[in-house]
Parts: sequence; C-alpha cells; structure tokens
Amino acid sequence: MGTSAVDIVLPCYNAGVWIDGFVNGLLRLDMPSWRLIARDDGSSDDTLSVLQRWRTELGDRMLLVDSSAGNLGVIGNYNAVLASTSADWVLSADPDDVWLPNHVALVLEALRHEHTPVAVATDAVVVNEDLSFVAPSFWRWSHNVPHARARLPRMSMESPALGSTMAVNRALLDMALPIAPDAAYQDWWLVLVATAFGKLITLSDATILYRRHEQSITRNPFAFSLPRALGRVSHARKRVDFLIRQAGKQAAAFADRYESHLDSKDVAALRALAALAGMNAAARRAAVIRHGLWFTWWLKNLGLLAFL
Repeated sequence: MGTSAVDIVLPCYNAGVWIDGFVNGLLRLDMPSWRLIARDDGSSDDTLSVLQRWRTELGDRMLLVDSSAGNLGVIGNYNAVLASTSADWVLSADPDDVWLPNHVALVLEALRHEHTPVAVATDAVVVNEDLSFVAPSFWRWSHNVPHARARLPRMSMESPALGSTMAVNRALLDMALPIAPDAAYQDWWLVLVATAFGKLITLSDATILYRRHEQSITRNPFAFSLPRALGRVSHARKRVDFLIRQAGKQAAAFADRYESHLDSKDVAALRALAALAGMNAAARRAAVIRHGLWFTWWLKNLGLLAFL
C-alpha cells in the first residue's frame, strides 16, 4: 500500500475523457507526498483502461480499487475508495474538475492542527464543459451562504460543501464510514458528521474549476426569484418536494445511526425532517419553523414556505 501524507480519492464513472487532464494537473501541483486512490464504477466507456494505464505509470503513488463488484452507485463507490485510505488527511476529487494551485495548501493548512472530526470545503469557480467561465463563486451561484457555526438542523436542509473541494481528517472518516445508502450525497453526509461531532471549516477562496455538464450528477441549484417561481408553481412545488424527500431520507439515516450521541433537540429536528414529506402543508410549515429547518438564503426560505 505504501505511505503518503495525503490520500486523494477519485471515484469514477464514465469519466475516461476527463481522467488524463485531472492526473496531469495533479502532477504539476507542488504538494506533499500523495497517493491517488481510484475506482471505476462499472463504466461503459474507457474509464477502467485509462485508470489501469495511470496505475502502471504512477506505481506506488496510485491504488486502483477492485471494480469486479460492478456498479455500486455514487455512495457505494465513495465508500469503496474512502475505505481504502490510510493517510491522516484525505482529499476528495472529481475527474472532470480542475484543481487550482492554491487548493492543496489551503485545505491542508486548515486541517493541520485539528484532531477532532473536521471537514474543510472551499468555494469554486463554476465553468462549463469547455472550461468557459460561468460564475466566479459556486456559493453565490447556488445562493448558498456558509455559516461558521451552523447548527445541525440547518445543515440537514442544505450543505455548503462541494465534494471536489473537500478535505477531511482521519477522525472524521472513523466516525462517518460507511456512508449510509440513504445519504443524499457523500459530501453532505461528511458535513453532517463534522457539524454534529467536530467542525466544518469553509474557506472563501475559490480553489477549483467546477465543471457543469450533461453528466453532472447533481441538479442545478434551487435558486429563483419569487416572481419567476410564482409563474411556475407546479415546477417549484415538485422541486421543493424532491428536496425535502431527499433531505428527509438522509436525516432518518443519520438519526438512526447517531441518535444516542446527539442532542435531543437535534434528534427531534432530524426526525421531523424525515417525516416532513408525509405531513400536510400546515404541519410541514409548523415543523420547519419549530425545528429551524431553513436554507441559508432568505429568498429560498420564502419559496420553501410558499411551496411546501
């Protein structure tokens, strides 16, 4: 397995076109000794052969996790690569994104003196498939405002962390793994663990180029003006319903695993979120207000109350 100061996890699915660019960029960065840990999740393109070629070229600097189990899905693939890490610090990467020169130094400096479970996330420049500029800030583009001391109920509604900007320490992984199958996204689950049991550090620097294209697994941000939303009531209600069902399943899984370690108010908020989809509109609004189940941007909260 070898030793490294940093493990970089790279779960891949139909990413053959992006992998060379990411690894070549990694090789140009000035950073501590590192090991790349990758796995192909049953791709239909040349992802596996590209990863095998890089495994031959990088030698002990790369671990290619066995992919004979086939397609495990996003959460399963992340569990496989994260379970294969051994370094104290682990950075998460997507093969279609580009790390800027400041990325590694900033996130590792934030982790360096932390011993409780910690996750670090930065801002990102949003670009399209061809790396053409879309927005200077992922957080502003998605209308997501990181809070230094956000409580678990608010974080269970919306995570500010973009997975490909994240770094975590061993203490966090020891608590978080395996990520529950009902987690909405791996980065959101890690953020919940950091919020509940340690610290989430958000850095305002943009440290990656975050590529948006047809293969992106996440939806575009839930951000709209009220006049526009009122003109598309059916669409807005469907989007709110999707969000609360997604967050609710994750909240239930989180409460099931960690209930005995959580404050009773946080457990009540998670259980309320898990039950939200089955409530009538009045009960939903009452639960949101009572338990502080808010987004980070006031206009999204107005939309939430309007379309619950």
